[in-house]
Amino acid sequence: MPDPTPPAHPAPHTGRVWLIGDSVDTNQLAGGGLAGKDRQDTLRINCLRGLRPDFTDHVRPGDILVAGENFGCGSARQSAVEALQLCGISYVLAESVARIHRRNSIALALPTMTVPGITGLVTDGDRIEIDESTLTVRNLTRGGHLPLPQTPDSVREIYRAGGMLPVIAHRLAAQGIHPPTTP
Repeated sequence: MPDPTPPAHPAPHTGRVWLIGDSVDTNQLAGGGLAGKDRQDTLRINCLRGLRPDFTDHVRPGDILVAGENFGCGSARQSAVEALQLCGISYVLAESVARIHRRNSIALALPTMTVPGITGLVTDGDRIEIDESTLTVRNLTRGGHLPLPQTPDSVREIYRAGGMLPVIAHRLAAQGIHPPTTP
């Protein structure tokens, strides 16, 4: 169960950049076409397949997706966030993020931040460090840095708990309410 006190900032995260362009919609994030062995595998293998056919073969846990303007536009599908998580993406930094996609990212605990100028700071494959305690993203490959937005305590609590459902379950349990378990 998550600790109900506001969480501290996570330790700095270092990862490899996957740079994509503007107006990447949820159909591109959770597209179709290839059938996997199950729902999760299908989401994973189709993630960004139309934009970056090499993405799912080479993405690794801890990698960071950097996008241009209007990231996550389109339909309100949570599967777009799930697909990124299944590929191992740990953060999304974008010039701007569609509001519904940001809300889905919070609900599923995938830190997704608007960082103006981020596409000018990085190139594909760069290593960057995201430090929420100093509110800075640094390019470790080529140098340079940008400020990060402050993440509200309530959102950090959701991230630390692993998503909105665990937060709700914890709060209900604190009131003596336990949801039914499925067989």
